[in-house]
This record gives sequence, structure tokens and C-alpha cells, in this order.
Amino acid sequence: MVELIVLVLAILCVYLIFKYMGLKKEIISCQDQIEYIQENNSSMRISSSVRYKPLLKIIKLFETQREDNKSLYVKHLHQEETIKELISNISHDIRTPLTSIQGYVEMLESANRDEQVQYIDIITKRLNDMEIMLDSFFLYTKLQTQNKPFILEKQPVYPLLCDVLLSYYPQLSKIGLEPKIVCEDENLEGYINADQMKRVFQNLLMNVIRYGSMPFQIELYRKEKDLACVFSNAIKGEHIEVEHIFDRFYQADHSRGNNGSGLGMAIVKDLCKKMNIIIEAKIERGIISFVMITRG
Repeated sequence: MVELIVLVLAILCVYLIFKYMGLKKEIISCQDQIEYIQENNSSMRISSSVRYKPLLKIIKLFETQREDNKSLYVKHLHQEETIKELISNISHDIRTPLTSIQGYVEMLESANRDEQVQYIDIITKRLNDMEIMLDSFFLYTKLQTQNKPFILEKQPVYPLLCDVLLSYYPQLSKIGLEPKIVCEDENLEGYINADQMKRVFQNLLMNVIRYGSMPFQIELYRKEKDLACVFSNAIKGEHIEVEHIFDRFYQADHSRGNNGSGLGMAIVKDLCKKMNIIIEAKIERGIISFVMITRG
């Protein structure tokens, strides 16, 4: 009986030794594969002939981490390309107002008093254009490179809209734009970030000032459980590719004469996305509308 137990134990020991040796060999193989992948930046996947669950789990975790790192690297490259494109475009767009400013500064030396006042006014406007342009570039870059979520709070949207409209009233009035406000309830609430929502309204208004004409209407109404906000205005006759209106540099590629950065609507799109707001643009019978749906 004792001999039988000893024999069984001996067989078990031999089995465990072979099992251990096989597992050790497989671990070394996995180690070699990982080193090869790291040294050669290889995309090959780690293989294992041993069906040992803990080892297979380690391999799976490694592959998952590698895919995550790859995604982060691709995102990083995309951000780098975006920033390079931004720098290239900002250098191009700033050159125009700078050249204009330089010309008027030179003309100031030989100008009379009335002309000097006129030239200084033009220089001031060009500097304001540059400030708006730079602000747009920096904000867009910030939105592309930072993943920090906005703090959203349920609050009335109408007072924010009124604040922005009031600040832009002189510009709107100067070019004859009188917005018609249609609001079924001034207390309509949505989950928004107040500061960023104001920026959305500002960019939409600047878009109307640059490219729009009467009729100009802003609607706020309840859509089931959500809040809808619609900016609509007539188009000044330019051909607008509505499917590209949220693309960055769309304006810059088609109409640089407006002294804009071409980022205004791209910023609107990104801000809305970060606030979980669905926004779309559509054109019907010469009227362009920007429809925003906010969780109420």
C-alpha cells in the first residue's frame, strides 16, 4: 500500500515538474515576444500554446493596454497636426490685418488731423479683428487638447440669450438686424454651462452679423422633455455648403474678406458637443437655421 502511494506521489511530482517547466518555457516565450514588440515597434500579437487562465489573462491585459496606448498615440498625432494647421492658418490670416495696419501707420506721418482720426479708427478696427481672431484660435486649440468635462447645471437659457443680445445690440442695430425673439416660456431650463452657452450664442450672433440679413429670428421652446433653441436668418446671397459649415476654416477657405478666423462655427460645434447639445444646420428657401436640442 505504501509503495502504491509513493508511486502515485512520484508520478504526480513528475507531472507537476513537466507542467512547471512547460509554463516557465511559455512565460519566457511571452517575455521574448514582448521584448521583440517593444524593440521593433511591431504590431504582432502575443501567442501562447498553454491554456493557463492567469497567463492568458495577463496577455489579454497587455494587448488591451497596447491598443489603448496606440489610440492615445494616434489622438496625439491628430492633435499635433491640428495645432500645426492652426499655426499655419493663423500666420496667414494675421498677415492681412498686419499689412493693413502697417500701411496706415506709415500714412499717419503725412496725414492731416482729420485723416489721422480716420486712420486711427481703421487701425483700431483691424486690431480688434486680430484680437477676435486670436481668441478663436486659442479657444479652438484648448477645446481640441483638453478633455476636462464642463460642469453642467439645469438653469434658464433665456436670460443668458438676452445678456448676449444686449451686448451685441449696437452691432446688430448698425447693420439693420432686429432679431425677433419667440419664447414660449422665459423660465425654460436646460442642462448647460452658462459661460460656454454664452460663447455659443456669441458665435452664432457673429455669424449672423457677418453673413446674415433679415428676417432674423431666435426661438426657444420645449420639445418633449428637451429644450430647443433655433437661430434662423436670411442668407446674403453667398453659396453656403451647409454640410461643411461646422468644418474648421470653412470661412477661411472661401471668404477671407470678412476678417474672420473660420473657426466660429467649429467652436460652436465643439462647445455643444461638450455640453451634450445636439446641433444641426439646414437651409430652406434662402433661410439658414441652426437648431440646438438641449437636455431639459
